[in-house]
Amino acid sequence: FKNPDGPIYVLETDRIKKIVFEDGHTETFEENFKDPERYAGQSKKAIKMNFFSPLYSYFEVGYERNLSYGKGYELSLGIIGAGKSTTLNYYSGQLAEVKRKPFGVFVSGGYKFGKLPDFIIFGKSRASHIMQGTYAKPSIYIGHYKENIIVEKANNLFEVGKQNVTFGAIQIEIGRQWVLGEKLLLDIYQGWGYGFDNKKDSYRSLNSSQDYYEDLAAFNYANARLGKSPSLSYTFGLKLGLLIK
Repeated sequence: FKNPDGPIYVLETDRIKKIVFEDGHTETFEENFKDPERYAGQSKKAIKMNFFSPLYSYFEVGYERNLSYGKGYELSLGIIGAGKSTTLNYYSGQLAEVKRKPFGVFVSGGYKFGKLPDFIIFGKSRASHIMQGTYAKPSIYIGHYKENIIVEKANNLFEVGKQNVTFGAIQIEIGRQWVLGEKLLLDIYQGWGYGFDNKKDSYRSLNSSQDYYEDLAAFNYANARLGKSPSLSYTFGLKLGLLIK
């Protein structure tokens, strides 16, 4: 009797599906993921590391920054040779092997276009973090390295030589990124595009200007060329990151 208009309840609109008023009018509420207030106070920068890269003879670290809802950029630096090195077998009087020992660098950059930064829980979509969600990222790679190769000598003997490789690629990467506990990132992605380089096969002949084996593909650490240069290129990876202010 002291409050004829009833009490006032304050609820987040995420918890309200609709309101039916006394006169029959209905007001519905839809989640607006583009509302910047949802992401107020969230970190919009991250340092990321390619988790599997040391297994493939390189180490990659990157920096990502969110610019606005669904938009951001990512830059990476890779040190080729900082990781497990593969071996080459050859015959020079007796069977021997040598480490490939690559050494070089590459850089890459891309602009990210993201979808809704949400996740599904109990069949309902909930916003979580502005840096989370599915994305497409047009990317450019360019790098240079040198590594050991096997050179054919006379009498079917071989020796160790060096090869200098310059490579590049233009790709579109599709991935999914999660934010864990407002501190950590998990990014899984794969990319396709066009790659080019001057790499020859791991075996080369001193008696001919031709490669000992035909060059049909190449692994350039940051990505793989799937045919004779220029050709399709492919990359994949899993990155772990730390959100920073």
